[in-house]
Amino acid sequence: MSPAVGAGLAGVPSLDWVALGPVTVVVVGALVVLLVDALRPRRLARLHDVVALVSLGLAAAAVVGLATGRGQRLTACVPGQGLELPGCSFAVSDLTIGLQAIVIVGATGCLLLAMDGPGARDRTTHHLLLLTATAGALAVAGARDLATLAVAFETSSLPAVGLVALRRDTQGAQAAVTLLLTAIGSLGLLLLGSALVYAATGTLYLDRVATVLATPQLDPSVAAVAALGALLAVAGIAFKVSLVPFHLWTPDTYAGAPLPVAAFLAVVSKTAGVAAMLVLLGIGLPSLASVWAPVVGVLALVTMTVGNLVALRQRVAVRLLAWSTVAQAGWVLVPLAAVRSGRPSSLHPAIAASVGYLIAYVVASLAAFAVVVLLARHHPAGEEHTLEAYRGLARREPVAAGILGFALACLAGLPPGVMGLVAKVVAVRPLVDAGTWVFAVVAALNVALGLAYYVRWAGLVVMRPVTEPPTWRVSAAEGLALGGAGAACLVLSVAGQVIAGAVPGVLR
Repeated sequence: MSPAVGAGLAGVPSLDWVALGPVTVVVVGALVVLLVDALRPRRLARLHDVVALVSLGLAAAAVVGLATGRGQRLTACVPGQGLELPGCSFAVSDLTIGLQAIVIVGATGCLLLAMDGPGARDRTTHHLLLLTATAGALAVAGARDLATLAVAFETSSLPAVGLVALRRDTQGAQAAVTLLLTAIGSLGLLLLGSALVYAATGTLYLDRVATVLATPQLDPSVAAVAALGALLAVAGIAFKVSLVPFHLWTPDTYAGAPLPVAAFLAVVSKTAGVAAMLVLLGIGLPSLASVWAPVVGVLALVTMTVGNLVALRQRVAVRLLAWSTVAQAGWVLVPLAAVRSGRPSSLHPAIAASVGYLIAYVVASLAAFAVVVLLARHHPAGEEHTLEAYRGLARREPVAAGILGFALACLAGLPPGVMGLVAKVVAVRPLVDAGTWVFAVVAALNVALGLAYYVRWAGLVVMRPVTEPPTWRVSAAEGLALGGAGAACLVLSVAGQVIAGAVPGVLR
């Protein structure tokens, strides 16, 4: 579809509300949650839940509608001058649709897990913050200029601080402050990097940035400024994704947040960070791949190695999952190390591999977090329970134990978790094709490291219990989250081609 470059009143670019549908629906849902809180009768205490779920459902329907449409949709565009192409602030492409679908799935699962927990009394605040952060993550996926990207990125970050603070104790407050300081530092680096890219290219629109930087006779000083800006922006986004050494906030924040919120940080917030990285580097800065690809690749390898090594020593379930998410972030981004400047053909498979691995990571992490959330609600130690709490879980809760074991197998890339195995092969393949054997070998060695703690945890589930584990009472919302995540792991393991062929026209 051609860009919507027609101007409205006073030269304001026209908007394609169909393209903005997923974001708009979620924003309206957040506003309706506020309205319901002001007007709802007392007997309709669950109306907040219905509104939040309906808004996410409508957003999912909007994404499906965009996926079945033809061609790319561009909106918030300004006309070009002379040889300059039109610039658009928001685009709906295969990449946008894929990332938005992942965000909605993750947000829906986290919302279901939060409905019947200790924080249910804060329904209005929780749902408002969750929907706002989700809208920001959806907008990141479609952002096509530096300003929109920065605003959407921070919109997905700051509400998460409030979600962490809903724990309302000292540990929750400390975790929220840590996340707030991290978000501020992350935004500062992203804005500084974006400012340098703008200074070098004279434009905020990513398509125009890519055109300027691809100029054969580009001034070396301009390229140097843009390269510095790219690295600073990558550092800013790396905080959000928990890449080492920008990861130090992760374990304490996950342990201090309510468990459904920790799941939200691991799934939706991390997806927003990955989306920002893919959009910025893949669409705006492919010509600087010789600068950022080795840096991202090294960060990814160090991240997965440090995450796996520290996870080996963890005994508290939520902290193990926190370090697991650090390691998995390295897997999501390691395919970008295969991108080469001047070789556009290397960009597409790398981005597609990252999106494919992200799909597997989000589904498996949701399943694992769902079981951890349920056990925490029935265990005396609550959210601080250790891995020993899972000893003999298969005797009393065979369904939950089976889902947890399957999710851990997927995260480890171990059969029967075929989904995870396919994802790891997909992530390594661009490295092999590009001849970056060091990256491929280190990634393969990390598979063995991950196996150690995932298998140890899964082994406890089938061991004879020292004491009888409690019998669970699972609500309808919890059952939907647990069953849905488990079913998604199974379906993606049977249909691994969904991951292997993720987002076929990813940069179209």
